[in-house]
Amino acid sequence: MLDLKFIRDSPEVVKKNLKIRGYSEAVSIVEILKLDTDWRKLKSEDDSLRSEKNKLSKAISDSKKSGDKRGMNELLSKAKMIPEKLDSNEAKEKEIKERLDSLLSLIPSIISDDVPIGGEDKNKEVYVKNKSMIPKLKNPKTHLELGEALDIIDIKRSTKLSGAGFYILKGKGARLQRALVQFMLDFHEKNGLVEINPPQLVNKESLFGTGQLPKFDDQQFKTIQGNYLIPTSEVPVTNMYSGETLNHKVLPLKFCAFTQCYRTEAGRHTGEEGLFRLHQFEKVEMVYFCKSDDSWKFLEEMTLNAEKILGLLELPYRRLLLSSEDASFSSAKTYDLEVWSPAMKRWLETSSCSNCTDFQARRMNLRYQDDKGQLNFCHTLNGSGLALPRLMISLIECNQQSDGSIKIPKALWKYTGFKVIK
Repeated sequence: MLDLKFIRDSPEVVKKNLKIRGYSEAVSIVEILKLDTDWRKLKSEDDSLRSEKNKLSKAISDSKKSGDKRGMNELLSKAKMIPEKLDSNEAKEKEIKERLDSLLSLIPSIISDDVPIGGEDKNKEVYVKNKSMIPKLKNPKTHLELGEALDIIDIKRSTKLSGAGFYILKGKGARLQRALVQFMLDFHEKNGLVEINPPQLVNKESLFGTGQLPKFDDQQFKTIQGNYLIPTSEVPVTNMYSGETLNHKVLPLKFCAFTQCYRTEAGRHTGEEGLFRLHQFEKVEMVYFCKSDDSWKFLEEMTLNAEKILGLLELPYRRLLLSSEDASFSSAKTYDLEVWSPAMKRWLETSSCSNCTDFQARRMNLRYQDDKGQLNFCHTLNGSGLALPRLMISLIECNQQSDGSIKIPKALWKYTGFKVIK
């Protein structure tokens, strides 16, 4: 959430940000400023009324002591009107504040100056790595064709159980994914991240804190008890310290977590997509908390850590700098890492690494006290390290052999216990 003072002082900056992020019609800054003016006017009036009430109380007491009954009655009559006016003002204040907070919650994070302006077509390719590892196959099979032939993926039975948008991994397929998870968690732990095993059901306040609510409520799975299935472990891990004030000495805090993720995923599901478009999938997530001066260097660190995993898995990938409209609601700057699918002949996102600066911390009231005793909002970052389904697609398709088998990258051998699936 943006600082209201910043909106008040720099309305044109906020309007421009809304426009370049594609939210120009979503929020009225004019209305926000009017509500803010009205709310502050009422608060000022209330302060004056309370001051007048205190003065009248003293005057009534003095009149009572002096025996001036007539003067006392006049003062009592005036004093009686103040609580009624205060009650009326407070009701208006509450109504205005609720509307103001509602509008403020819909304003996205201020995008970084170096982010390209525009839609998805303006995403900037920073570089491509391991391009030589793209297999030179005339007719590469899809991961689904390979998986079904090797009996390691079963879409038909998962559809029978849950409908389209789900999958079953079997035998060496399940073991391969489990190996990837353990490999990635071990990698992150060696890089100083602390593993978290968080709840996968959260309250609405947690989703508000990270920015999924209220704007993206229709994209969440919700229980009848009112809790939500997490769309990513970013939600529970980032909210662990909501409402707290941290000592600057404990920062940075770096965590990783492996969880299921649940998303409604707009679009038609047929089951033919295999592991491509899913309602439920697995992901290892990275979450950082840091001081305000450190978040940009940590964005680079986080993204490079995700890249190192792709390098160890010997997969072709590229880094994208997302455009102003493609970056997420809470993000000031996002890098996507995409792996190559030989069968689809396209890049598939397997990681998004974002610097949310103080945007999420303001929503969840997370601060730190610096070495001078001053309170500041923390900066938060999150990144996939990595998401499993599209990683599996690339790994299976890029490592397919002419006989239909799949070779396993050397980095995974000690985790899988096998070097090939055949």
